[in-house]
Formats: sequence, structure tokens, C-alpha cells
Amino acid sequence: MLLFVFTGASIFSFLGFAISELFLDIPLLSNPGLLDDYSDPELLPALRLMQVLQAIGMLIIPSAVYLWISSSAEMVKGMLAIPTRQPVLISIVFFMVAFPFVNYLADWNSNVEIPTWIGDWMQGKEAQAGTLTETFLNMPSVLLLVFNLFMIALLPAVGEELIFRGIIQQGFFKQTRNPHLAIWLAAVLFSAIHLQFFGFVPRLLMGVAMGYLFFWSGNLWYPIIAHFTNNALSVMLSYGLQHGLIEKDIESAGLGNPALVGFSLMFCLMLLYLFKQQQEATLVK
Repeated sequence: MLLFVFTGASIFSFLGFAISELFLDIPLLSNPGLLDDYSDPELLPALRLMQVLQAIGMLIIPSAVYLWISSSAEMVKGMLAIPTRQPVLISIVFFMVAFPFVNYLADWNSNVEIPTWIGDWMQGKEAQAGTLTETFLNMPSVLLLVFNLFMIALLPAVGEELIFRGIIQQGFFKQTRNPHLAIWLAAVLFSAIHLQFFGFVPRLLMGVAMGYLFFWSGNLWYPIIAHFTNNALSVMLSYGLQHGLIEKDIESAGLGNPALVGFSLMFCLMLLYLFKQQQEATLVK
């Protein structure tokens, strides 16, 4: 799997550099150091292109090739079976309801003190990722909103769930025969690979939730839908705030409001329980 990921990343990164130089007049092949400054607006077309190509070449294609080689057609067909309405709705509502709780955890995690020897490196990675995200989320038009839903919400949801739930979680389960350990190990890797350590805990728990959606159902569409919902909410929230379509207070939902955070957590647990019960009822039938 790692071989496929690194090979895909190398090929599609080179492809992105070549397209940028040949068609966008951005000389990344001759001067790759340009990518050191994500805030340069002239680099934005190349950055968007690289983001799309990397999601396809580093996540989706390697996952598809690995599953084609290592899994039976029946297994893959079961993992990608047509989802049913009720668990789809639960998957969507889950991350909508989780927003205040995730917001609270993100705020807490961002204030955790890290020892200087590693904290400076973590802060540098966080600042770099934050600059890139802020650049992408500047959306002066509806067209860019739609493109960001594709680039930031859809492609990562499909690619990351294929790898982390469909392959890595399954692999850990085969090795340990413990589904809960497999879910948590895959979620730790899922959170760590983003290199955004001041959001590690909320991303970890989100990975755990998506892991259980897959474990209980055996269907990858439910964690993909949940993942897409979470990412899409962030994109649409940014767009709404930029264009004055929603109140700025919603951005801080859950901060300084323990009751709302507690309600959010309780509702999330209830939805997970409902999802589990629904899947068990389906298996009985």
C-alpha cells in the first residue's frame, strides 16, 4: 500500500508540476521553491491543481489498485454496496450535530502546551497548513464554492476513507482480531497524517466515529458520506461568513457553552447507537 501511495504521489506531483509549467505559466519544474510560499496569489491555480491531483494520485488510485489486487470482487462489492436511506441520514446529521463538540475540542487542543523542542516544529506545520487552507477557502464566487466542495470535501472523503477505513482498519483487524483496537489505531494514523497536531484530538475522535460506522455496516459509503458532510460544512461555513449569509457567532458554537457541548456529545452518542441498532436489525432480517 505504501509503495502504491508513494508511487502515485510521485507521478501525480510531477504531472502537476509539468501542467503548471506548460499550461499555467507557473515554473514549478524549474523552480519548485516557489511552493515555499503558499500565500502567493499567483500560485493559487497551481496549488488547486496539485491538491486535486494528489488526492487522486496519492489516495484514490492507490486504494483502488490495492483493493483490486488484494480483495475479492465480492468483498469490494459489499464494501461499496448501495447505501440505504436511514443510515445515510444518520451519517449526515451526525457531523452536523457534532459541530459544537468538535469546536470545543479543537479549541482545547489548540491550547495544549507542547515542549519547545517539538512544539516549534508542530507550530510550523500547523501554520503552513493553516495558510494553505485559508488560501483555498477564499471564495469570491459560487463557482469556487462548488469547486472547493469537490476539492476539499468530496475527494478527501472518498480517498481517505478508502485508505484508512477500507484498507488500514481492515488490515489492523486481520492482524489483531480486535475491531475496537483496529478502529482506534487507524484513527490515530488518520489524524497524525494530516500534520495538524493542534487539531489532533478532534480529528482522532472523528476518525473513530467513521471507523465504527464502517465496522457496524461493512459499507464504506457511510463514513464517506459522514466525512464529506464534515468537510462540506467547513467550506460552506467559510463561504457564508465571507458573504455575510450567516452570523459570525456560529463560528464559535460550543465555546464557553458547556450545556451545548454536552448536548452535542450526547446527541452524537445517541446517533451512533441508533446507527448500530439499525444495522443489527438489518442483519437479522
